[in-house]
Amino acid sequence: MQKMIVPEEIRQDPFFHRTISRKPVNLDSIEALTPETDKKVTGTFVNIEYPGQTAPICCKYYKKMPYFKQVMMDGEKYTVPLSVARHINERCHYEPHKYILDPQGNPMKSSEKRARYKFIVENY
Repeated sequence: MQKMIVPEEIRQDPFFHRTISRKPVNLDSIEALTPETDKKVTGTFVNIEYPGQTAPICCKYYKKMPYFKQVMMDGEKYTVPLSVARHINERCHYEPHKYILDPQGNPMKSSEKRARYKFIVENY
């Protein structure tokens, strides 16, 4: 693929789109984890939404991470990568449907989030 040469006056134009960096901005995010920093953690899986039932967990967060797919049982202990534990705790939630009105009487979306599952880390 040939690299495109852009004239100087276009590069300084504020409406010219520069190359987007693929590096994560937030270094504490799940996407910033690498194979070196993503270590195994042991903990207990808790199904908050339907206690006592199983739940399928699937995710992949970085390029060389093998696709994680496992059916977890409520109350069982598992050893999973840190990125999977963070995915369960931070991203497995839903927003209940509510009718909220702003002061002018227009409908708004609720910002309340309810967790579906939790992964209680015991060995970090």
